Amino acid sequence: MSTVTLTYDKRNSLAVSILQSVLQSGVFSVSETSNTYNPEFVKKIKTSEEQFAAGNYKAIKTQDLWK
Repeated sequence: MSTVTLTYDKRNSLAVSILQSVLQSGVFSVSETSNTYNPEFVKKIKTSEEQFAAGNYKAIKTQDLWK
């Protein structure tokens, strides 16, 4: 038996329809996995988004990047 991994967006109706058709064929079995991000990473991103929304950031002009 071979394993095939499909990654799809559950909001995409075409992808869901195709997956349902494949499942109805009875040839394949499905096991769902949920990849979650590291909680510390999520915390850093949310903190960064909050700081940006509060105006706590420094903008660098493109022409100044390589100086």
